[in-house]
Amino acid sequence: MSEVVIYTSPSCPWCTKLKDYLDEKGVGYQEIDVSEDYNAAMKMVDLTGQRSVPVLMKGEQYVIGYNPEQIDRILQ
Repeated sequence: MSEVVIYTSPSCPWCTKLKDYLDEKGVGYQEIDVSEDYNAAMKMVDLTGQRSVPVLMKGEQYVIGYNPEQIDRILQ
């Protein structure tokens, strides 16, 4: 199973909602704070073409924003 990585920032309410959602489902994840890690932020932009958070990645798949239906599809 691929590791779940989420790109977040502390001021993002949707990031908090995503983390709560994953915690409720018992999904482990690595959190990367793009406000603290410029290189990670640029990697996120390169991968997704977007600057907005949250971004959830699992393998080559990703979801931009908080979308439980898409998140559940990727986590299966």
